[in-house]
Amino acid sequence: MNTEKVEEVWALIGKKVLNNIKIHLLKYYVPDIFAFYNPKIVQVVRRYARYLPAHVAQSETDDLTTLAKLEFLETLKVWSPDRSQDIWPLAQARIIGAMKDHIRYITKSDPTRFYDWIADAGHMYLMVNDRADFECGVDNGIQLNEAMKVLTYRERQIVLFHTREDLTFKDIGERVGVSESQISRIYKKSIEKLKKALSPH
Repeated sequence: MNTEKVEEVWALIGKKVLNNIKIHLLKYYVPDIFAFYNPKIVQVVRRYARYLPAHVAQSETDDLTTLAKLEFLETLKVWSPDRSQDIWPLAQARIIGAMKDHIRYITKSDPTRFYDWIADAGHMYLMVNDRADFECGVDNGIQLNEAMKVLTYRERQIVLFHTREDLTFKDIGERVGVSESQISRIYKKSIEKLKKALSPH
């Protein structure tokens, strides 16, 4: 069979063959696909998260990673190997687009989540600054964002449980599986870190 005939036959059956291959891959080889591409996916998510406020990145990174994986699978469905042998450039562009859409969506259709991020910062600031003119010490939210960065996820969680939900250290300990005395130590350490982060330099 000459080349011209092969191309003619492929033009008739190529799309169906590729679709069947994709279906087979998605049915049996998704774990293997992610074993290969997951490091790249995680790297893209982390790079994107660096441009988000620390408290936003902290709460949304897991969702962004899940979204990125789903978008990669969607990319596989529409990818045409005859146009581009490497799926990654297309997948990366679509993943970044999907993450941007996700952040836009949660700040528009579910603004309470965005307000919660800001409220969390406000609660922490009020907790460590007893001045009535505390807002004067905040320059376009920069101090609040920087303060968020100094706390680990657990520290932030404990401070908010105590200040916003008015839970006792004992109640918090039961929630997070840590003793009451440990919660007390973590809380005091967190407040000191926040005071240092928010104090004038």
